[in-house]
Amino acid sequence: MKRIYLLLAFMGGCALWAQAHEFWLQPDTFFAQPGQVVTIEVLVGEHFNGERSEGKKNRLIQYAHWTEGAKKDLSSSLTEDHYGTVPLNVTKPGTHLVAFANTNKYLSMRADSFLLYLREDGLDPIIKARQERRETQIRSREFYRRCVKTLIQVGPVKPTDKTFSLDTGMPLEIIPLQNPYTIKPGDWAQFQIVFDHKPLANALVRYWTRPFTKGQELPDSKPQGLTEEQQRSDTQGRIRFRLKTGQNMISLVQMVPVTDDKLADWQSYWGSLTFGCR
Repeated sequence: MKRIYLLLAFMGGCALWAQAHEFWLQPDTFFAQPGQVVTIEVLVGEHFNGERSEGKKNRLIQYAHWTEGAKKDLSSSLTEDHYGTVPLNVTKPGTHLVAFANTNKYLSMRADSFLLYLREDGLDPIIKARQERRETQIRSREFYRRCVKTLIQVGPVKPTDKTFSLDTGMPLEIIPLQNPYTIKPGDWAQFQIVFDHKPLANALVRYWTRPFTKGQELPDSKPQGLTEEQQRSDTQGRIRFRLKTGQNMISLVQMVPVTDDKLADWQSYWGSLTFGCR
């Protein structure tokens, strides 16, 4: 479906938002040993399958690494003018958290393309608001930004280590309520969606899983072994899924009206959290 409205958006004259929909942090391994160097890429694509983002380094708001309460800036590790790759020296055992946030980018879409986008991401309040504003036949004007995280397990899990549950201060946060690395495949894992520092109710959240393999680049179809589930968050912003073996991602889009900017009518935040399960 995303392919359809991406094509419609392009045909409608907007800059092709080839940064397709999913956007995430991809370490070369989710399970490392102390002293190992883990390479992290910023990926963009569809169906949890993508390529490296060429976003500009000067758009970074945050690119940081947390472990046992200590925070380290990673932006200085980017030697080129784009997001590139970051070598992460994980010296301490425990659960490591990396968070990335960037500045706004502008997007305009034809009305029918925008409606497909809203429907796919379950943004029913925005559909209703456009109807009430009598804007269903006009082009969208949107600012969007990314708020993404990944968790890497180094050595054994430390029961007292709460790094996995840190709120990193981004507008949109996906926070595990238990350390995913303590949960076995087939068991329930619970997460809370937090927007503007408050639980976000009724958000459409996706849970993606793909096998521990590399080199799967199938841009026109779902990679073999990929699974996807969807669930709406409850009144406390909570969702839960039975974890599956492989690379895992939780993702969603949140959108709100813009009232103080002449350039855009809507502000969206695209969030994701990646981690491994075995």
